[in-house]
Amino acid sequence: MSDGDLQLLQNTGDLPPAPAQLAGGENAAGPAIHIPEELSIMTSRGFVIFPGSVLPLTVSRPASIKLLDETLALTKVIGLLAQRDEDVEEPQPADLYSVGTAVLVLKMFRRADDNVVIAVQGLQRFK
Repeated sequence: MSDGDLQLLQNTGDLPPAPAQLAGGENAAGPAIHIPEELSIMTSRGFVIFPGSVLPLTVSRPASIKLLDETLALTKVIGLLAQRDEDVEEPQPADLYSVGTAVLVLKMFRRADDNVVIAVQGLQRFK
């Protein structure tokens, strides 16, 4: 996906809230996490992350690393959308599924081989 094609998607409210967003502001895991109305979208190849799961992700696309650098300065929450075909190097909106997961970036590690590893926790589905 080129820099010009990175789009912000809005949570339509069609999907039920994840446990981190239940009424009352807190749950057993601690305080609720604010999910912005508009999310920066990063694509994932060959897997889907679900609300409540925690995964490490290796990020190697320069556009995705740039997205992380720009977004994490403002918010630790991004949107992940899975690609329909994991062989596509620069996916367009038609190459992505329409339902994704808002994730909290817990940690980010820069590696010497120009890759970044992020640990993310799934928060809530969005469409």
